[in-house]
Amino acid sequence: MQFKKSVTNAEKILLVAHKNPDGDTIGSATALFEIFQSFGKRCQIFCVDDFPADFGFLPHTENVLRDFQPCAFDLVVVVDCGAPHMTGVDNFLSSCKTPVLNIDHHASNESFGTFNLVDSVAASATLLITELLRFLQVKISPTVATCLLCGICTDTGSFCHSNTDPRTLRAAGFLMRCGADLQSISKNIFRTHSLGKLKLWGRVLSRAEKNSQGFVVSSVFQKDLQETGSNSAELSGVIDFLNSVPDSDFSLLLTENEGKVKASFRTMKQEVDVAMLASRFGGGGHKKAAGFSTPGRLVKEVRWKIVQE
Repeated sequence: MQFKKSVTNAEKILLVAHKNPDGDTIGSATALFEIFQSFGKRCQIFCVDDFPADFGFLPHTENVLRDFQPCAFDLVVVVDCGAPHMTGVDNFLSSCKTPVLNIDHHASNESFGTFNLVDSVAASATLLITELLRFLQVKISPTVATCLLCGICTDTGSFCHSNTDPRTLRAAGFLMRCGADLQSISKNIFRTHSLGKLKLWGRVLSRAEKNSQGFVVSSVFQKDLQETGSNSAELSGVIDFLNSVPDSDFSLLLTENEGKVKASFRTMKQEVDVAMLASRFGGGGHKKAAGFSTPGRLVKEVRWKIVQE
């Protein structure tokens, strides 16, 4: 198998997580780091952004590279990235002489790797890695199982999203049998919130509006992050609250941060494809969860009209 051969031949492996890292890319990277180390490989995790503190209970999250020497590795593994630009090192990937293994579950994935393990039906990249390790009969420790289950839990919204299917639950059950600590995942990711995060979510929810086009929209300004003492990573999950408004077609959260505006879409309607919407602005993702990023800042527009009664 190409994956097994490429790993066997490699001595130094670079694991690349995507920008604004979430539980799936973090769980994938940390699980593979642990596995590769057990194989006697030297490996390192790279991400252009810091891992959120919420994931500090997972191993190897404290020593993530923010820069690296391209020639220092003989295998690059990119996890949960639908396109090279999501890594922040797309120029490196496009000119890379080193073999690149692309493990992902986004329908918009461009198959940019030397080897591509891409399945858009899978709930998460960690699900694919779980199945791969089982196929290769690799022993999964409780630590690795927790990393992988963390990715599945976050990408399925704690098994509440529509991507939770029998395949997903079988993988989760297998990881639990391997010793995954579901309680730690639940406590650290879903039940622990800083005061700054709660204040930030309060601002998002207070600005939520359902517009005339039938979708719910809210916004976050740079000053909101500064005034609440929070960061953009702490917005993870709030859009699911926006998406809970009945009779809306989809939800949209616009976040202003460091000269860019990030747009996040969510929908629960089968007939709505938010990945298609995001693609019009150079983004992508899944049919029910997608987004894009563009340079700029947010400016609120107020309109008035006179109604005769």
